[in-house]
Formats: sequence, C-alpha cells, structure tokens
Amino acid sequence: MSLELVTEELIARQPAEAQVIIRLLLAKLEAELKALKQTPQNSSLPPSTQHPFMPSPRRRRRNRSGSGVGNRGMPNLSGR
Repeated sequence: MSLELVTEELIARQPAEAQVIIRLLLAKLEAELKALKQTPQNSSLPPSTQHPFMPSPRRRRRNRSGSGVGNRGMPNLSGR
C-alpha cells in the first residue's frame, strides 16, 4: 500500500483514537524513510562508516568514447 493512499479524508473517517495512532505512525514512518536516505556525505556520520566498496557519488566514472580496445599502437605479441 502506498503512502499516497492514506489521505486526510481517509484518516478523518476513522475514530478519533485511530486518527491519533495513524498520524503518529505516519510521522514515524516518514522519519525512518528520511533516515534511510542518509549517507556519510549528507549527514553528520563520519566517512569511515560508509561501506568501503561502495563508490562515492562524487567519484562516478565517465564512460569513455571508443571501442574500449586496449592500446592500439602496441603490436599483438600473443601469437609468438
């Protein structure tokens, strides 16, 4: 179930006690979802808490143009 389906109109149709519980749970869920999106780059966590094999968003490599074949100027020595 998507959070967009839980509208104020839907909450208003519930008993008062249920409305309080629903709003409290939605607030907690929103805070947890926000915390899941945090990384050492956008929070107060030290960089050492980031997984060592996870590339940093700033270190993205660009794809180079070309066929990806190695050094074309080197002769093929594998046939010796």
